[in-house]
Amino acid sequence: MKVHSYYFVLAIVGLLAAGNNVAEGDDAGNNGYVVHEAPMPVLNWTFGADTGEEIDCGDMWSLQRWENEAGINYGGWFSGGITANNWGNTTLLGNSQLPFNNDPHLNVNQAWLWILREADTNGYGWDWGFRADVIAGVDGPDTEAFGGPGWDSTWQWGNGQYGAAVPQLYGELAYDEISVVVGRFFAILGYEVVPAPYNFFYSHDYTMAYGEPFTFTGLLAEYALSDRMTLRGGWTNGWDQGFNFSVNGSSTFLGGITYTSEDERTNVTWNVSAGYWGRAAVVHSDGVGGGPTTMSDGKIYDQSFVWQQMIRENWTYVFQTDLGINFDTTQVAGVNQTQWYSVVQYLFYNFNCRWSAGFRAEWFSDPQGVRVDRANLNTTNAQGQTLPGPNRANYFEVTAGVNWRPTPNLRFRPEVRYDWNNGMGAATNRFDPEGGIYNKNDLWTFAFDAIWLY
Repeated sequence: MKVHSYYFVLAIVGLLAAGNNVAEGDDAGNNGYVVHEAPMPVLNWTFGADTGEEIDCGDMWSLQRWENEAGINYGGWFSGGITANNWGNTTLLGNSQLPFNNDPHLNVNQAWLWILREADTNGYGWDWGFRADVIAGVDGPDTEAFGGPGWDSTWQWGNGQYGAAVPQLYGELAYDEISVVVGRFFAILGYEVVPAPYNFFYSHDYTMAYGEPFTFTGLLAEYALSDRMTLRGGWTNGWDQGFNFSVNGSSTFLGGITYTSEDERTNVTWNVSAGYWGRAAVVHSDGVGGGPTTMSDGKIYDQSFVWQQMIRENWTYVFQTDLGINFDTTQVAGVNQTQWYSVVQYLFYNFNCRWSAGFRAEWFSDPQGVRVDRANLNTTNAQGQTLPGPNRANYFEVTAGVNWRPTPNLRFRPEVRYDWNNGMGAATNRFDPEGGIYNKNDLWTFAFDAIWLY
């Protein structure tokens, strides 16, 4: 599978070259270049706006030089940074339980390429589209189809810290106000996402990493009921799996609803994933690629509610709450049902087009001790089942940071973060993994990264 990933990257590069060869002229943007809109966190860069519309903060240089007759666009970004902890733990998982940012060394997080054709009917008639994304870096293994075998689930190298993935590969067909995507696509639950430019903070919250999927494979229909209301519904083969549908037998519903106010200052979204999660098929039993040994089992219900509100001209507030329940599971000793739930809040202030400040506060509860274990040190029994007693805990984190955009293509995200846990069982320490155990019940981290868009 690793060899196949290199072929895929080469194919994308070939498509990029082909796009330039069919250039029509130099009227697509400044000096003949296509000008892409710089991706930003939702509602966070609307300084001085009376509605949710973006303020023009300058053009972004793009890798794509010209438009083409097919309407195909492409681009990407590089992102990387460093996260240090107060305990001086420099092991590969020294920042656990931080998701993604567990390695306290300088890392290339995301080397990203995307190519797409948007299906845009303007409300009438037919249109088609597609999208493919390729990522390489330390975020690669966390974005692979690690929920099952095949596809990109073993595209890792070295000690498994770096890897590659194709998190999105789908086709789209649209008619009037309805569109349907078929393939692999990013999860629609929650506020934070995998692609770095769309997040205000460098680090991620527990909810996104431990309580929600990163990707789905299946189909999803979207219907614009009105200018303010959008409905979604479809089918997926569980969570974070590729195109091997028969291994675990997963079959889940995915759907939701979004409301946007007339002035675009309020956005409310509720999404849900529910159904048969799988039969706990064993995969990667030899540990290839650091993948899971046992897939999900039983039934799943996971919902996410996100409210985003612009306040006056420069403030944005975000409230999120999630609830997940795994019924009929066999992977926890003594219980057949596990659950997790959380509350996350954000507050952002925009000074101008270059500077913005943000604050995040979160509570994530893991009462059966099955969701949070970045360093894989949870206590299990002889059958490999998790023991709830010593592993269950409440997790809390507060993060403060700023975003600086010296140019539309370049962004810096320094932050400081404090995590602590309230153990519900015999073991109260859930941080600073060393010597085969977690040694501390809190963690300070100091992080800085840069994103260059192209």
